Amino acid sequence: MSYRFQQEIKSFSLLLSQNELSLHHSNNYCDRYLQHLIANRNYYLDIYAHVFEKVLTNSNSPKENLTIIDYGAGNGLLGIFAKYCGFGKVIINELDHVFLMSSLNLSEKLNIIIDKFIEGDISIVKKETTDLKIDAIIATDVIEHIYNLNDFFTTLQSINPEIISVFTTGSNPENYFKVKKLQRLQLKDEFEGGKPDDFALFGFQSHKAYLEIRKDIIRGVLKNEADNVINQMASKTRGLQKKDILSAIEVYLKTGMLPNEPIDTFNTCNPETGSWTERIINLDEYKNIYQTFNFNLIVNSGFYNVHKKGLKRLSFRLLNMLVSIFGMRFAPFIILTGNPMQPVKKLNN
Repeated sequence: MSYRFQQEIKSFSLLLSQNELSLHHSNNYCDRYLQHLIANRNYYLDIYAHVFEKVLTNSNSPKENLTIIDYGAGNGLLGIFAKYCGFGKVIINELDHVFLMSSLNLSEKLNIIIDKFIEGDISIVKKETTDLKIDAIIATDVIEHIYNLNDFFTTLQSINPEIISVFTTGSNPENYFKVKKLQRLQLKDEFEGGKPDDFALFGFQSHKAYLEIRKDIIRGVLKNEADNVINQMASKTRGLQKKDILSAIEVYLKTGMLPNEPIDTFNTCNPETGSWTERIINLDEYKNIYQTFNFNLIVNSGFYNVHKKGLKRLSFRLLNMLVSIFGMRFAPFIILTGNPMQPVKKLNN
């Protein structure tokens, strides 16, 4: 329970329920996603409130003085709710233009003024915020999709080496059952592909098997190469974006050497976009990444949706009891909070 924002959760939930919030885009994925959030708004607002709690717990300033970024915001509900809760400046960022416009439309429909909208990745965020001190960056279900976390944190540190980051992810490496479920999804994306009617929040367009997409990229360069080489190269470049696949081909043409096998046997990404399929990263690796860029990492367990009705409500309450006892092994998601390491004080001689 996040007690600090309980009143805001109640009033904002009421605001969402009283408005006609269909965004009426030609791409109805934005609408479907928004309707999912609204239908489960009390649960998501609880999650958002926990994110805000983590920011404030690790900050020396009141919320009114903080400038925060909702990164990879989708429809922008997290950032809009942050502004509603009284955070000083709120920036909404999204890579996808349609979703960014959706967040703009949603903020206007709710009459909540967002300070800035930025379209692009973290490098664009840096360019667009040089005149601001960014105190915190927050996101839900984004970090597991970022192609290169080292590049991301390099830029994040350059934006503000004392920035607070709070990310939630459903790719909880400690939950055996969740891991198995996500691995099945990864194998499907890799070997079968996917389409919008696979599940409600799949996305707006179908995609081929990632393995086949990589084969197409490789055949486009190695036109006269034997199929067995194409197949080996495609298998060994799993988890690489197109530009890095092309680099691996370049090395092969110069040296005859194929890439090494990927260390993980399940994680895979869309070769065209670099977006990982619910990437599963163990906690030690997360900690090493954060420490490399001078951030401490605190990992907390998430919780189940007790706003459901009937038997689901009861079962989720029981699951939350298991989370309270066994921690992340039963948690449906985890919360990653990064804060700057304190510099080591030099002792006077």
